[in-house]
Amino acid sequence: MYYYHMTALNNLPSIAVQGLIPQNGNNGKLIGEEKVKVFFSEGFEGAVALYVDFDVVFDKIRYAQMKITDEFVRKKLLKSKSLSEFLGEGVYLRFDGTGIRNERNFENGCTDMTIPPEKLNVCILRKENDNSILFSRFGIIKYMMAKIQSEQIKYYGAIYEGSPNFAEATDHIQEKVKRYYKDHQAEISEYGNCGYILDFIGLKDFVNKHL
Repeated sequence: MYYYHMTALNNLPSIAVQGLIPQNGNNGKLIGEEKVKVFFSEGFEGAVALYVDFDVVFDKIRYAQMKITDEFVRKKLLKSKSLSEFLGEGVYLRFDGTGIRNERNFENGCTDMTIPPEKLNVCILRKENDNSILFSRFGIIKYMMAKIQSEQIKYYGAIYEGSPNFAEATDHIQEKVKRYYKDHQAEISEYGNCGYILDFIGLKDFVNKHL
């Protein structure tokens, strides 16, 4: 199983030196995360479910349907017209999950382990007709959405105090993803028929060549 971690472009030089180290940044604070961990999603399904959750929470906070305690994140969010503007340009990092115990679930997974830079790859979309590449996280996630139907996303994870009922959580997640897919059908379809193939570049090589 491969794990995916979404991060901003300006974080990559330090990650290329230190790897992914346990912390809680703005993305975690947006969804009310309190733990200091390395966060990730399992497979396309987990990455899609988490991104849709970010979008739902973004709208709820923006329209005062949900509160956020971190004042810096709140102000930044209220100045942003969309989730993509709030997040800024970034990439998806992929790493092999072998030997890494996911302490939570497929969508919002976490570990105390540091992931060394040598194990990290940047996801890219390579255009088949001219070999050009796209690495924006917003293109990558739409590509993932084009490959995964909402019905394929099923909740699974560790069982702990307060963990949800798996069947109920699956229904809830699938419904949110269906709504997102309906609202963003045109852009998702574009990445499903764009002649791109998913490829990967080692993190250090990516930083040297593209930053």
